[in-house]
Amino acid sequence: MKTFLCIDAGTTKIKAALLTSESDFICIASKNVSVSMSSPGVCEIDMEEYWKDLCEVITTLRCNSPHWNEICGVGVCAQGDGAWLLDENGEPVRPAILWNDTRPGTIQKEELSQINEKCIALNTTPLFSGAFPIILNWLKKNERERYKRVKWVLHCKDWINYKLTRNIATDVTDASTAVFDIFDKKYRYEILDWLDISEIKDCLPDVFLSSETVGNITKEVSRDLKIPEGVPVIAGTLDVIAAATGNYLMMPGQKGSIIGTTLANFVVLNEEEARKNMSSLGSVLCHTESGMYIRQMSALSGASNLDWIRKIMVEDMTYADLESKLSDIPIGSNGVLFLRYLFGERAPFRLPNASAGILGLRAHYTKYDMIRAVYEGITLALHDCYQNLPRYKNVLYVAGGGAQSDLLCQAICDCEAEPVVRNQTKELGILGVCYLLQKAFGQEPKVNDQNLTHFYPNAKNHEKYLHLYECYMKYKNVMIEQWEQLNSI
Repeated sequence: MKTFLCIDAGTTKIKAALLTSESDFICIASKNVSVSMSSPGVCEIDMEEYWKDLCEVITTLRCNSPHWNEICGVGVCAQGDGAWLLDENGEPVRPAILWNDTRPGTIQKEELSQINEKCIALNTTPLFSGAFPIILNWLKKNERERYKRVKWVLHCKDWINYKLTRNIATDVTDASTAVFDIFDKKYRYEILDWLDISEIKDCLPDVFLSSETVGNITKEVSRDLKIPEGVPVIAGTLDVIAAATGNYLMMPGQKGSIIGTTLANFVVLNEEEARKNMSSLGSVLCHTESGMYIRQMSALSGASNLDWIRKIMVEDMTYADLESKLSDIPIGSNGVLFLRYLFGERAPFRLPNASAGILGLRAHYTKYDMIRAVYEGITLALHDCYQNLPRYKNVLYVAGGGAQSDLLCQAICDCEAEPVVRNQTKELGILGVCYLLQKAFGQEPKVNDQNLTHFYPNAKNHEKYLHLYECYMKYKNVMIEQWEQLNSI
């Protein structure tokens, strides 16, 4: 029996777990991390502090595990996009700029639209404000001295892998988020030319399959964290695709939503279908399964909306108590509607300065009407994304922190008019990493599908949600016009 160390490095929390090669959890530890939002549009993480937070999590895990010396493989999944920049000495150039930072959204919409049309023709993912080429374009204009120091452009998990192994590398899932031909598996450097950052082409890391080994635990890391020296570290994967892998959604037509800090919605496609579905809306990314792809619509905010409204209005209530109150409120929240663009938006439309709003308020409404509207705002946004994805009538698998809500899962089920399945394994990203490590060791993944909860749609409720969606779209389209006008001032 092998033991694997699996890490999930998120935007708000870092988690690490030991699992057996039979996909059983031995123990798990986690810690919230600090994200800097010092001014409008800013979303950054101190890279060294992030590494120290991970070391603390790993140390806690080690103290609680009798199997630590049996670790034989390490894998990481992590938040995607953004820019984690190193200088020639392997030190951070500046705090990491994250995927939901909207400062780089200074390129004119028309110019970005033209660039993205050319990106699609090159089989690369369209760019948005949180993609590293746009961030680097901003950095060159606004922090030129820091820009000159950039030697390596990494993603979050690549930074962790570098700290573990001292090797620079990335994997196909993270690489496919920008300037990477997802079919020919090579960088398209001309995109960097279009953004006046051509000098960055030598700063992009080599690309590996997610289950390939990119290095080994160094003597220094072994000394500090007590992970056996020389243990192999695999390339790992983007967190959304790790969760898809953990749910074992590997076949064409399977689909799922990760209701976490972001709201990631996706359909699995083969290459033929993937080529047909290259679009300026959302993205098509490489899957961890060779020859498979993920057609994705990742909205910029998901369960973060629930955390926000709960903190403001009912911070002392548990989610269970809150949802018992909300269950008595009818679909439509008595006329209150929520647009959940707290961090701008990137799917199914791109507009960094889009903003959230609670609409339709009257003096007699309660805070629970507004909170129920936030739940429905997430539901309608998910439905909106699936209207722009390949249509497969199929079971919808949901995961992430927001998916732990029965109220939200049933709302999604009724709105989509198809069965929803929730995997009660909360750490699907970690489980996906475990499957990749099993593959790296020549083992077929040991898939556990016994911990599932099923939701079934109500036809009458579906009709109500369709009507609500029509109202949502009218409000949304009016506001998009207003946001665009404000952006031009």
